Amino acid sequence: MQRGDVAEGVPFGRIPRGWIRKLKHFFGILLLFAQIDVVCAGDISGLPHYRFGVTPWQHGQSNDDIRVLYKPLLEWLGQRVGAEFVIVGAAGYGETIELLANESIDLAAISPVPFVLAKQRNPRVAMLVTELSWDFGNQKKSPSYEGFIITRSDRDDITGLESLRGSRFGFVRKQSTSGYVYPVAYFIRHGIDYKAFFSRVYFLGSQPRVTDAVASGSIDAGATWDYNLKQAISKHGPIFKIVAKTGMIPNLGIAANTTVPEAMQNKIRNALLMANEVLFRGLPAAGYVVKDDSYYDPVRDVVQLVARAPGLIGEEK
Repeated sequence: MQRGDVAEGVPFGRIPRGWIRKLKHFFGILLLFAQIDVVCAGDISGLPHYRFGVTPWQHGQSNDDIRVLYKPLLEWLGQRVGAEFVIVGAAGYGETIELLANESIDLAAISPVPFVLAKQRNPRVAMLVTELSWDFGNQKKSPSYEGFIITRSDRDDITGLESLRGSRFGFVRKQSTSGYVYPVAYFIRHGIDYKAFFSRVYFLGSQPRVTDAVASGSIDAGATWDYNLKQAISKHGPIFKIVAKTGMIPNLGIAANTTVPEAMQNKIRNALLMANEVLFRGLPAAGYVVKDDSYYDPVRDVVQLVARAPGLIGEEK
């Protein structure tokens, strides 16, 4: 046999182009299923199985970390509704949107901009419940959170939006709600093209990376949300100040598509409304509430505003 021949259908030597596509597809499937974790009993139970998508939202968190955080809630939920939930870890916002929209997963913990984008692709996607979280002052629970532009408190030269001109600015990633879409909409409403306004712009990949970079002085200011700012104050001390508030934003929620029957969707929704706060340990949630789809209309308006500026919302992670 000569080099380059094919034996038993397995490429040897130079791989034909068609085989490259097949191998990419094969290994893509292997990668997806390598990230799956069953949180209840095995197939022999006879209970319906639903794939639950999660995305790491903090720097340093792996899909395994997120599984650990969601496992108590999903085990409890499975017992309450008579189902088994399989955790599927997504690499980022873009993958979560794709998996939910094309019905490769049945449910997902998803933030508002990815939810709106997934629903644009698949109108059958619906938000079952929206998280409640403690407000920035820890005074009351709210179905929304606040986006901020922050800097160090010792930056006396930064007193408002205009004083950020020519500075180094940090976003999270292009599909991050508070870490990109809302602050960009805020800039647009104030007549600012951020690409020309700042001297350097960085996409740092996670919320804690933004606050860490502000704390270290490697960037002058950045975009974040109230939960991460509280976490950053615990980590670095009270060294931050808020330059601007980019808006109130609906909390992360749990969305489903029609691969989950309507009766099961109702069971899941009703059970989550009764969930004890101890099940949310490590998560930003402090409970759930039901919100009409119109609650997300302001998010749609922001997405449309930003989308009119070419290249500002993309598939970047």
